[in-house]
Amino acid sequence: MPTSTPERGRTRVLIVDDADQVRQTIRAMLELYDAFEVVGEAADGEAAIEAVQALKPDVVLMDINLPALDGISATGRIVRESGTAVVMISVENGQEYFRRAMKAGARDFLVKPFSSDSLAEAIRRAAREAPAARADAPAGRDAPAGRVVTVFGAKGGAGVSTVAVNLALALARGADRVAAVDLDLEFGGLEVLLDVTPLVTLADACREGAVADPDLLGAALTHVPGFPLWLLAAPNAPHLAAVVDGEARPDPSRAYVAEALHALRRRFRYVVVDAGRGFREGHLQALETADVVLFVTTPDVPALAASARALRALEALGVGERLKLLLNRADEAVGLSLEDIARALGRAVDFTLPVERAAALAANTGQPLAARRGRSRLAESIFDVAGAFHTDGGRDRPAGGWRLFGRVR
Repeated sequence: MPTSTPERGRTRVLIVDDADQVRQTIRAMLELYDAFEVVGEAADGEAAIEAVQALKPDVVLMDINLPALDGISATGRIVRESGTAVVMISVENGQEYFRRAMKAGARDFLVKPFSSDSLAEAIRRAAREAPAARADAPAGRDAPAGRVVTVFGAKGGAGVSTVAVNLALALARGADRVAAVDLDLEFGGLEVLLDVTPLVTLADACREGAVADPDLLGAALTHVPGFPLWLLAAPNAPHLAAVVDGEARPDPSRAYVAEALHALRRRFRYVVVDAGRGFREGHLQALETADVVLFVTTPDVPALAASARALRALEALGVGERLKLLLNRADEAVGLSLEDIARALGRAVDFTLPVERAAALAANTGQPLAARRGRSRLAESIFDVAGAFHTDGGRDRPAGGWRLFGRVR
């Protein structure tokens, strides 16, 4: 049942539910928002497919239990044939329904009754992610596996999260699909640095048993507007860390972090993991799975002492051949040369990033340097690090001289 032509710039929504009263209620909820326009309604799955072809909505709100053709089957056909974003709605709240909906290609799952704000946010998210998903379709099952880069450090304040976020953005600026994973399980903050609001976290994915399947895990990712970059957010409360790699795991026999990283590398060209610091079980899985471990330290004696201990532990774990060392806030004025730092750590520095006041401003405004149009010394350095992974996969570079920022040459 088509309606009037929507105004340009509004998100076009098709409502599919076999109950007329439910359709009218949802329509009334959407009329509260100027950003949405209901372009039509359908009462069964077959009619929904025809309506999508005729009306070309941006988002379909699809009930699961429909006559003629059920909502999950209809969703599968709509996603395959048109790529239109589908948000599943249902009175059912079981894990099996969620799993089947995500497998069919739904981008979100709302349980009735839901608030108008929850509905609006689900539609916005689906509409925001759909164009990027269509333009950069996930790699097929037989495509080469993506590379996992785990960013790690020994002390808080070294800038691990800042490096991870900017590296992920720099790789995404190269038009590659990139996933960022926040493994600071107690106090994750990548969503703040990226200025996004995750609706689902890694803990939710673990509880739903969705971490091992790339399609199911995709529903837990938050798209970063303007980039082919998706975030798998850390739990939103400290105690939920135990759901991922502690005593509250739904299945204690499963290695959820390793499963998630293997699933993501089947879907993305690069997976950048903010592993923070520490050696809890999830961190060990991220280190073991990584193709490259980018270890971050700073040129001060306490940080270097802690880093030396951490590097010895990483060597014992067999990470040595995959390890690259990044010196953040590099500044010869502190009285330590690269040679001094190499002696203290027992290995040469591979990359350096300069001191720059703009880094704090970028963090406070949710606009990482690698996302800005204007360039700076620090941004150029980050792109240089990303370029090493683009061009030579992080292989060793020739020994010899260095420059204050970027790749050590």
